[in-house]
Amino acid sequence: MSGSAQSATEAGDAGVVAAKRPSQPAAQTLVRGLTVLRAVAQRPQGLTATEIATQTGLHRTVVHRLVNTLTAEGFVARDTAGHYRPGPELHSLANMSQPTLVEFVQPHLQRLADQHGGTAVVFVAEQDSVVAVATAVPSQADYHLAYRKGSRQPLDRGAAPCAIQAGRPATPEDPDAVREARRRGWAVSHGEVEPGAHAVAATVARDGDVLDACVTFVSHRRDRVEEATREVLAVAQAIRAFCLGAR
Repeated sequence: MSGSAQSATEAGDAGVVAAKRPSQPAAQTLVRGLTVLRAVAQRPQGLTATEIATQTGLHRTVVHRLVNTLTAEGFVARDTAGHYRPGPELHSLANMSQPTLVEFVQPHLQRLADQHGGTAVVFVAEQDSVVAVATAVPSQADYHLAYRKGSRQPLDRGAAPCAIQAGRPATPEDPDAVREARRRGWAVSHGEVEPGAHAVAATVARDGDVLDACVTFVSHRRDRVEEATREVLAVAQAIRAFCLGAR
């Protein structure tokens, strides 16, 4: 091999090696992402992107890029008011030595579903919808409504979005249904998402202090939903206690 060819080969090999080395910007992005996560974790009631930028000293453009990635991965959740809150993955990460939220809540949901013959779901709020993160259906029933994990509902109708909004700090723009749900502790709906279906939902948070989520029980029978309301509230309280213990 000629000297010039050998030099070119060595230069090419050096280029390949250099491309595989971790870059400083990547490490810097990780540090910035952790800084944003720390800021959000310390303010579970929520922070706007501007407030995160002010608190961390990062540029707003950087903050927006980071929170979008963290939201997509479930570590941060964004509510309709534009506030970023701890997401379900962040709560689970903070409590790795204990069961995850889904592992903790699943037996509670199953008992609720079996006892009252309906479908039990935990919904978590995202920017434009609520998403089911845990579900349970009755072990023995002729028929039931099924919600798969990951299924979504719009934010503008149904008991679940109403209950979640009731768990946030009150605002003058709150609809009457949200104010009523905040006053009594639960929200109800009939046929707003699924024709003929009755639902009751109870928020997990109080003034947005923990996970932006709710427990929902759904059935085509109104009497079963009414009978399940007390247990729905109890499961929501159990999740709240779990989240507070994880902080």
